[in-house]
Amino acid sequence: MVPKSQRLQNPGQGLVALVSELNLRADPVRAVPMAAYMRNKFPCLGISAPVRRKVVTDSFPTGAPTCESEVVQIARELFHKDKREFHLAAIDLLVLKRKLMSIDFFNSDAEFFLTTHSWWDSVDALRPLIGFLVRNNPGSERFMFDWIKSENMWLRRSALIHQLTQKTNTDSKRLGELCTIVAGDSEFFVAKAVGWALRDYSATNPLWVANYVAQHPELTPLARREALKRITRLKQ
Repeated sequence: MVPKSQRLQNPGQGLVALVSELNLRADPVRAVPMAAYMRNKFPCLGISAPVRRKVVTDSFPTGAPTCESEVVQIARELFHKDKREFHLAAIDLLVLKRKLMSIDFFNSDAEFFLTTHSWWDSVDALRPLIGFLVRNNPGSERFMFDWIKSENMWLRRSALIHQLTQKTNTDSKRLGELCTIVAGDSEFFVAKAVGWALRDYSATNPLWVANYVAQHPELTPLARREALKRITRLKQ
């Protein structure tokens, strides 16, 4: 791990330090099953998520980078590399530096990171940043309604899950509207996201979720089953 005495404030140096450290920690033996778990869509270095996140934090301590454009530039450079850990490290950095990010991220960069090298791990990992930005930028909900109508399933999934873990701060009206638009969508990752979003909110408002499911027979069996999992367990 990068020693504290060597942590660099220059974002360019931080990128070099990050890439070097991840390459040093590569485990070719572990990389094989990791790639297989991701259906061999991406080659892997063989580094666990906790270790990867620690490398990102150590390479970019408080104060570096200093603005949104620097964060995005570094993340994009990482996305141009082939190993999956570099893509996920880019998202780790975006989430880590989320307080530097603004609504401008939706205008020029969010779709790039959601639709490039897309798979559930990268899309879901970006959720804390998307949720943070929507929560703190009134009017940004419009992007979620643009995404939910997109032909790209990963944008639809991201719109559906952006309010996860927000509990009583969840906008149930928005949640319902987004789920209704794709209620009959049979794409696995979308239907699963509909159910996931509803199930997550059922921990806070089970009556609302139960009523929503009852009123929307067009929900796919998968979405319905996932949405009611928590409620069903409580009834047993």
